[in-house]
Amino acid sequence: MIGVLGGSFDPVHFGHINPLIELSKLFKFDEIRLVPTYQSPINKSFYASADHRFNMVSIIASSGANNFVADDTEILKEGKSYMHETIKIIKKQKKTDDICLIMGLDVFLNIETWYNYLEIIQEVNIIVINRPNFNIKKIKNMNSEILNKIVSDKTDFLKNNKKQIFFYDMPYIDISSTKIRDIIKRGDSLIGLVPGTIQSYIERNKLYVDIS
Repeated sequence: MIGVLGGSFDPVHFGHINPLIELSKLFKFDEIRLVPTYQSPINKSFYASADHRFNMVSIIASSGANNFVADDTEILKEGKSYMHETIKIIKKQKKTDDICLIMGLDVFLNIETWYNYLEIIQEVNIIVINRPNFNIKKIKNMNSEILNKIVSDKTDFLKNNKKQIFFYDMPYIDISSTKIRDIIKRGDSLIGLVPGTIQSYIERNKLYVDIS
């Protein structure tokens, strides 16, 4: 199974890295592809260029301590990034239908706003990382086609040929890209928030220093 995590990675941090390493071991992913968004469909602002964000993801993926792959699908395509299109490209490249999207609960609760989201849930498995500060009860108000795909048994999720959605509870990690950018702007330490290689890259390229 190939995992796919899309996002801004602005910058990538331990809040991304540590859960993915845990998931990779538990679900035996062949690889987890990190896909930086080129342009957000909802016009979300990015503070580092697509090239810088991809470079940071590439640094993480080059580590022998994980099975991550830096995926430039959306950057090469340019324009607005839609996960439905990205999935099709990855499936064609990898010649497999065994794809699993990975996302946080905050992202999952907005999946009904995604382009062709009903097709997405038919085409891939989804692992949702449950975050304690989000109200999981909101799920009850989601589309029935989503609710019918949610399973609670990990074995069933892994062995069933149908595409399903599994919620994985993980301890809360109080790290976000916003928090990191604020710390950089203040000139404080990033120890424990990002790997040293990412801190060096940020400092070398003077990223996030002059953001307002």
